[in-house]
Order: sequence, then C-alpha cells, then structure tokens
Amino acid sequence: ALESSFRESHDAKLSIDDFDPGVVEAVLKYAYTCEIEFVDAAAVLGLAHRYEMPSLVAVCAQQMLEDVTAENVAKIASTMNVYLQHEEVAKVWPKLKEIIGRDP
Repeated sequence: ALESSFRESHDAKLSIDDFDPGVVEAVLKYAYTCEIEFVDAAAVLGLAHRYEMPSLVAVCAQQMLEDVTAENVAKIASTMNVYLQHEEVAKVWPKLKEIIGRDP
C-alpha cells in the first residue's frame, strides 16, 4: 500500500482502524522480529492475510489448532473457513476436521 497510487503511498502512513490495537501491535512486532505474542490468533490471522504475510498466516493457523477447545471450536472453524483459500490455512484444515471428528 505504501508503494502504490493509494493515499497511503502519498501520506507514508497506514491507518488500521478495524482491528484491535493489540492485534496490530502483534503483527508489527512479527514483521520486524518474526516473534509473536498472541492476543487472538484468529484476529491476527485476518490482519496477516490482509497484508499478505504467509509465514504469519501459517503461525496463526497452527496456533489456532493448538488452542481448539469445545468452547471455541465453532469460532476457529468459522475463521479458518473464511481464509480457506489461503495455502497455509488449507494445509491445517484437514487436521482441524480430524480434531473435530474425534471429540464428540
């Protein structure tokens, strides 16, 4: 966005108003350090997908698998389904289905 004809390229400023500041901070930290402290892996996944950060998408998808519980499985499955076209999410989708299938 900063190297295109969009407003952001002229202002050299990028405004992300539709994500929690903690999520934006986590993504920025990852961009500079390749380290992540998850606030909400599902929310981070959305921002990582938007800004085409495949390694972070992969980390988020894996973290979401590790975090699956009976209470959050619907949210995780729904979120992953939204980003299923992304190669890194598609890789873990079968594992999520396996987890769902073995826990009645």
